[in-house]
Amino acid sequence: MTIAAVTALKLDPMKPLLAFALALFVFLSTSARAASDADVTYMKIKKVAIEEDVITITVAESKTLLTLIRDDYDPKYTGDNWHGMPVTRVQVISNQATFTVKRGPEAAPGKVLEQAWKDSLKAAKDIQDGKAAGGIGFHAPDIVIKGNMIDSITGFGYLRPTAK
Repeated sequence: MTIAAVTALKLDPMKPLLAFALALFVFLSTSARAASDADVTYMKIKKVAIEEDVITITVAESKTLLTLIRDDYDPKYTGDNWHGMPVTRVQVISNQATFTVKRGPEAAPGKVLEQAWKDSLKAAKDIQDGKAAGGIGFHAPDIVIKGNMIDSITGFGYLRPTAK
């Protein structure tokens, strides 16, 4: 009995460490899948309009990385996927485009992503003030393509600050 009690005492300090490692693994794997459906990087900005629930950015030049679903769910597929559905990622340029970022319901006052929207508003004001621009992450946007270039993107999303 004494040996078992000593062994149990030695294993107990490991439980919090294992729980932390498991929590970290779950957090990192879910955040890795939380990527946007359309990631915009703007190079030349013409105009920024800020409202309480909408930010509109008109650009002279930008690049957008789109995630496009190319097939139905396949549990055996091991390549790039979104919720188990194979995807293709395509980069598209825009020489003239309008990006309309809407506040999503999860970013409403008192909701879990309220601060992310506040950060987006601050980033938009920084762009208006001539500071460096980051980009936009859209989730399930509506995209208009004209002449093989993006003309506009409208949808829920968030502005990203520039990398420091």
